[in-house]
This record gives sequence, structure tokens and C-alpha cells, in this order.
Amino acid sequence: MARCNNDLLISKIGVKALSKTIEVDFAVLTDTENCVRINTRNYLEAQEEVVFNTFLTPPDMFACLADGCKNSGTLMLTGGSEVSAEFQVRTDATEFSAGVMTYYAFFPEAGTYIVTTEIADIRDENLNDADGYEKEVTVTSAGFHPIIVDLCDYPNVKQGWRVSDRGVRVRLSATMDPSSALTVGFSSIFFYNSIEDFQVNDTVKVGCIDEFSGEFTLDARDASCFGVGYDPASISIERTITGRSVTANYWKLNPLTKKGEGRIGWLPRTVELKVEASDIEGYGTAHLVDINPDECGFLLASVAHDCRVTEGMLNRVNTPTPVKLENNQFIMLDHTVVGQEAGVLLFNEALIDSIVVISYPQQVEAEHFVGNADDLDARRVRMSIVKEQTDGVRQHYVYNNVLVTRFLIHYQMKKQHLTSRFQSNVIVTETSMICSV
Repeated sequence: MARCNNDLLISKIGVKALSKTIEVDFAVLTDTENCVRINTRNYLEAQEEVVFNTFLTPPDMFACLADGCKNSGTLMLTGGSEVSAEFQVRTDATEFSAGVMTYYAFFPEAGTYIVTTEIADIRDENLNDADGYEKEVTVTSAGFHPIIVDLCDYPNVKQGWRVSDRGVRVRLSATMDPSSALTVGFSSIFFYNSIEDFQVNDTVKVGCIDEFSGEFTLDARDASCFGVGYDPASISIERTITGRSVTANYWKLNPLTKKGEGRIGWLPRTVELKVEASDIEGYGTAHLVDINPDECGFLLASVAHDCRVTEGMLNRVNTPTPVKLENNQFIMLDHTVVGQEAGVLLFNEALIDSIVVISYPQQVEAEHFVGNADDLDARRVRMSIVKEQTDGVRQHYVYNNVLVTRFLIHYQMKKQHLTSRFQSNVIVTETSMICSV
């Protein structure tokens, strides 16, 4: 007899709930910022036979960007046991004289080579006063080899580069013994301010995921105009990620944030000080020895233990030199005035022996971050997450060319513990999915 109801269900596959061990990985990729470059096509002098190969371009070995193409062609040199070429560029060499120099050497055959790099002032045509660096390169197969010269290292061949703002002259040479017909190529000479310029590829991890959601949208095109189908221009993929922990380099996900050059910062601090008698007649004084002298704001003073809060507040008089003060006024002397020390506060002599509460910008060591919209198109992000199905199959999603459109870090106090919540909206312009068991 046929059953009148259906109690049986087909077994199905689901996706397991998010767990604390699931992490979202972001690979933040940016290009290195060189300050000076030399195309080896523009050589001054070279030994023996010289050919510039435009299409023999080295891959970028200092960055992870797949679309990078800043390197130029290769100057091929053929000679006896040694080949060399000289180059020059007019620039202010003081900006990178303690930085890093890189270039690529092309070796068409295996062997052991000695590569020498000489750097001198652009006016030193014979490189008599040059710094020289010698490196031994062992080649097992034909190809490009990156050469890195740390200009902070003591030269091991010559010592005498007189740095100026006129420019630099460079001689690159290579030897191989024994060799009767040595061939070596040089390509893409770059100068950098510091080794820190190579800190460009980072991975940011977001953990304790509470939410990984979003939608995929694809509009149908007008069937009456173009026939039945989809409109590829309408493809949009958006994901929202919310987590409660994040690695310390999370700031690199913010497309507007860039690390600055500053090493000194300030934090607001409040202290109680006693107003002492001053050498200046008619004034009492207090000294903030650790004030940030370059921050002129965020300074507040009031008389301590005064129940009349409004009357106890002191008003700052913005003058770099002493003037006559009322009882409720004070001055901070300007360190830019010769003979005056930063952080010295002057009060009316009526406040001598009084306790004042002062809030001021305390100088601290800090990392400097700035907002900059100029590099929005230079930063690339890839995103990766692994989801596990109920049948044990793990799906690995890799999103290329992710654009972070919303970046939030929330801090909240909960049971006297500081917790953080990370949330990010991303738009994916290219996707790929890899499934593995």
C-alpha cells in the first residue's frame, strides 16, 4: 500500500559552522619604491662587443606582484677574461648613499664569477675615488642573478666615494677564470633609501571569525535586445569578514594607511606639579621635561583640589616670551626662542607653592603612519579561506585582486579586558576556487 506521507530525506552535504581555528589570510602586496633607476641601455663606456637586448628582461625578484614590469632589457657584454660597463645618473646621491643598490646579472653558462660594483661621484670620470664591492657568484644554470649592494657595508675593494648632490657614476664588471670569451649581461640598476623599502609583502591573519558572509550577483541582460543570457559587466562579489583577533600588521589592509618616516610621537599625559619660585620676578614656574616641543596644542592646566572647578581652570596665553599674567593665566615658553628651554610653564606668583594639574603631549618613541590616497592603485591584496564540509571535504577559496572597501577596528571594554573586533568588506575582481580533501 502506498504511503501518504514522505518521512525519508536524501543525505545532503553541508558546510560546518565557523570555528575559532578558522582564519582568513590576506596577502598584502606592494611594489618596492626605488628613488633612482638606471636603464643599462644608457651606458657610457663598455669593453669589447656590446649588444642591448630589449626583450631579455629579468623577472622582479624583490616583489611578489605578478603584474610588475619595471625591469628593463639587458646590456650583453662579450670580451676576454673580463667585461665591464659604466653608467651615470644625475641625482642627489646624499638621499641613498647609506641605502641599497640592486641590479641583475645575466650569466649564459654555469661557472664561478666575480662581480665587482664600483660607485663614485659623477665628476670622478676615472673612478679613482670610488667605493668598490666584490661578490662571488656561483652559477649552476643560465639565467639572471640578483646582485644586492648594501651601501652601509664597508667597501671590500676601494674606499673613497665622495657623495654629493651632483650624481653618481657606476662601473659594473665581471670576471671568470679561465675564460677566453666571457659573456655577461647587466640589467635594471636601482637605488633605494633603506633596506626597509623591501618590507613590502606581508600576510595579515584574522582569527576568531564570527562572520564570513557576502553575496555573488550577476544580472541577466535584456532578452528582447540581446537574447537570453547574463551581463558579464554586472558581476559583483562582496564578502564581509568579522573577527575578534588580528595580527599586529593589520594596518596594511587599510588602503589609505602608509608607514611614515617619523620616529618621534606624543601621547596625552596628566601630572600634578608644584609651582616653584622662579628666577624671573613676578612668576612661579613648573617644568615639563618630557613634553613634545613640536606639538603646540593639547596643553591644559588647572589648580588641583579646588572645588570651584570653573574658577580653578587656567587659561594659556600664547606668547613665546614672558608677559604680565593674571591669577588664572599661564605661559609655556617656546623652545624656538634662543636661551629658553622647552616645557617651562610660567604662572602668576600668587600660585607659588600651589599644586597644579597639567595635561600635556608627552614625547615618546613611535611609529608614524599617514593617510595617503596616492598609492591606492599600487596595493594589491589576495584573500584565502578554507571551509570544511560535513563530509570532510575542505574547500580552499582564493580571491585575487581583492579591494578592501570598509576597514573597521572596534575596541571595547568587557570585564576589564580589552578586546578588539575586526570587520572588513571586500570586493573581489577575480576569483578562483581550489577544492581538496
